[in-house]
Amino acid sequence: MKKLLVLVLAMTVASSAFAIIDPDPNSLGFYFDLTADTVEVQDAGINSQHTMYVILTNPTFQNLGGIEYGYVMEGSAFVLSNVWANPQALDIGSAGNHIVGFGAPTPTTEATLIATMTVLFLDPVAVNFTLTGTVPSSLDPALPTLLTDGDVLMSSGDSTDIGNINATINGATPVATDPVSFDAVKSLYR
Repeated sequence: MKKLLVLVLAMTVASSAFAIIDPDPNSLGFYFDLTADTVEVQDAGINSQHTMYVILTNPTFQNLGGIEYGYVMEGSAFVLSNVWANPQALDIGSAGNHIVGFGAPTPTTEATLIATMTVLFLDPVAVNFTLTGTVPSSLDPALPTLLTDGDVLMSSGDSTDIGNINATINGATPVATDPVSFDAVKSLYR
């Protein structure tokens, strides 16, 4: 029985240690880690801050000269900051609608960091972030757009499908109380 337990634990550690990024080329998505494999936060505390990353995975080109993407946020949260990984980025869009040119191209890797966002989670109801195109957009229909080597515009894939939820922050599950024990007293202070 002990050997079985050790084997199960080893498999659990191994599977999480070797999580892989989205295998599709030129995918853009929101992630909660820099390795581009965590798209959900569980049991977030009310009024808690979370770092979310915009990452381009598996690019088929060497350098990124600019990017266009928007997002829709459903739920009760605020985006407190958006910091571009390329210090020469110039964003001419508005909040949630980013039209960005880079003064110097960003070299791409398997998981290229585009921006770091700080999100303030306010409510125990889930907050969902959906990747969209921009208004106005360089492409028709409006999709997330990449400016690649040789000033070529191309639409990106995304970490799921266009229009589907890319990232979710879920609230903490309420803790049940036992009315005939000290839990009833503790619940007064939650």
